[in-house]
Parts: sequence; C-alpha cells; structure tokens
Amino acid sequence: MKRIFGCGHTGKGKYCHTCESVARSKRAVRIAQDQKRAARTFAATADPIDLSGVAHLSAVLREAREVLSKVESGIHPFALNGKPIKRSNGQLLSVPVGRSWRLMFEAKSLRPLQLLSHESYNNLVKLHFPA
Repeated sequence: MKRIFGCGHTGKGKYCHTCESVARSKRAVRIAQDQKRAARTFAATADPIDLSGVAHLSAVLREAREVLSKVESGIHPFALNGKPIKRSNGQLLSVPVGRSWRLMFEAKSLRPLQLLSHESYNNLVKLHFPA
C-alpha cells in the first residue's frame, strides 16, 4: 500500500527511498571532497619548503614537487637544468620550474631554500648579490 512521506514523495516502506538516495550521493560527494582536502593537506605538510604560493597552479606545484623529490633521491640539480647563480659565488643553485618559476637550492648541501617567480628571483639576486 502506497503512502505519502513527509517530503511529498509517495512510495511503500518506512522511509522515502528517493530522498535517501539523494542524501547518500551527497554524503559520498562530501566524503570524497574531505578525502581530497586531507590528501592535499598531507602533501603540503610533507613538502620541505613552503609551496602554498603556487597552490593554485597545479602544474607548477606538481613539477616543483617532482624536482624536490628527484634532488632528495640523489639527482643533482645540474641534471635538472639547474645553474649556479654567478653573483652568489657558487653559493646558490637555481632550477627552472615551468616557464616562470625558479627553485633555489643551497649549493653545498643541496638544501631547498624557496620557490620564486622569475621576477622575484631576479629581484632577490640583484638585491642580495649586487654586481
């Protein structure tokens, strides 16, 4: 025997299966979003340097993490098109990330320092290492 549920739908049973199905799919979407957010947060905490400045640029973020993991695994930055900054007397190395981003490394320890836009990188080099 059909009955009318509080939501206005009709059907047989103790609850509205239509509304339950919609609620179930909304819960699944919410859980997927929470898992994705948690994975992003975990990846950000695992980074040796702050990459939050490029969080909105997924390709740059991915490539920066790739370069960091390669250097961490033992590949020298020179093998990744890295170059020493001449003005720094060999203290810093610069590795290009994408078209307009640079990843800075300390030359002796290969410790990552920061990810900079090309413009910020130029200003930093001119400011800290005058000609």
